[in-house]
Amino acid sequence: MAKLNSTELKVLQDVEGWKEDGPGFLNLATHMMTKPLVWAADKLIPESASEKMGEVSDTIVARIQDLSQWTVSEEEVLQSTKEFEIDSETILELKKASVFDLIHVSEEFGKFNTRLAIAEGFGTGLLGWPGLLADLPALFTLCFRLIYQNALCFGYQLDEPTEEHESFEIGYMLRVFKIATSSSFDGKTKGLAELKAFEEQHPNGVHWVGGDFTRKQIGKTAAVNLSRMLINQILKETLARKAITSIPGVGAVLTAGFNYYYVNDVAKTASMIYRERFLLDKRGRKKIVNIAID
Repeated sequence: MAKLNSTELKVLQDVEGWKEDGPGFLNLATHMMTKPLVWAADKLIPESASEKMGEVSDTIVARIQDLSQWTVSEEEVLQSTKEFEIDSETILELKKASVFDLIHVSEEFGKFNTRLAIAEGFGTGLLGWPGLLADLPALFTLCFRLIYQNALCFGYQLDEPTEEHESFEIGYMLRVFKIATSSSFDGKTKGLAELKAFEEQHPNGVHWVGGDFTRKQIGKTAAVNLSRMLINQILKETLARKAITSIPGVGAVLTAGFNYYYVNDVAKTASMIYRERFLLDKRGRKKIVNIAID
């Protein structure tokens, strides 16, 4: 536990200010069109594309569960921090670093991945609907790569899912992703509340007291099903807003622009949420929730 200085407290205030803002640029710009676009998507999306949406969702979930798809290594993140003169040999040691230095690293990850998103979007945008369907798994994987880099940057290592346990960090990242892609202020607020509830309900953060109680574990299968539900929600809104980018040729420019703002919104959200988590943990927030069991 450590007392935060005035500049660190200012960072927390900035995060609170961000929470009170509307969604990111792309989501804010499309907020008023979201509902009609969802309706229009049903009319505009070819039947052949609709039939493949389930496959796209399954592909995205499989990529998220397969950590090798993220092409992120702890060594890569540590090397990036050294460029800002952060002398840490392990991810855990980054918790002792200056939050301001870590924010700079986080911002560099954001810039790099938005450039990748532009290149990837331009290439797939040339192909119309087939390209869009190919673009979505790549775009979602890129966003998760970025969120994962932020997690590592602020000192949070991934706990891999097992047959008995879900991965807390993957669940956490999914909810960060949902907040980043919310198309309304209400959606963003609800997403933030869901993230807080998820964090409080995590088994390692709950201390059961009173009586005999066996906590039910959430198995890997259940975690995958939950991931699929969240991804389907995000996928539906994303597809509706990307429908206009399916125009061959012209769609290349539109898809590149869409991907830039989409990943940029994810970068901003991930950086804000993880810098807050970093400082709250440094300050020593209570992680134990006492629940009386009759």
